[in-house]
Amino acid sequence: MAREIKNPRIMLLSGGIDYTRAEHRIASLNTLLEQEEKYLQILVGKITKLKPSVLMVSRAVSRKAQELLLETNIILLQHVKPALMDSISRQTGATILSSTDHVQNVMVSC
Repeated sequence: MAREIKNPRIMLLSGGIDYTRAEHRIASLNTLLEQEEKYLQILVGKITKLKPSVLMVSRAVSRKAQELLLETNIILLQHVKPALMDSISRQTGATILSSTDHVQNVMVSC
């Protein structure tokens, strides 16, 4: 991981990055794992299209998503407290996303 980043592009996400399985549905384990992997690949792909240097998330990030972000050289900070996230948002002008559904509609602060 880099010790210093010149002009970082910061993305703030108030939720987590994980796959939520539908309850009360019967499915094979292989199917669920394939769905989870595909979903996370699509989501991380949306995030990487915005080219952030740093991704700050207030909740947990699944292991698979962490691996995908590591491959794209995005620095990930998990479990960032809401007060700190608000402060960073004010100082950088970044928008705090409430969920991963809004990833494609946001600009990343520089």
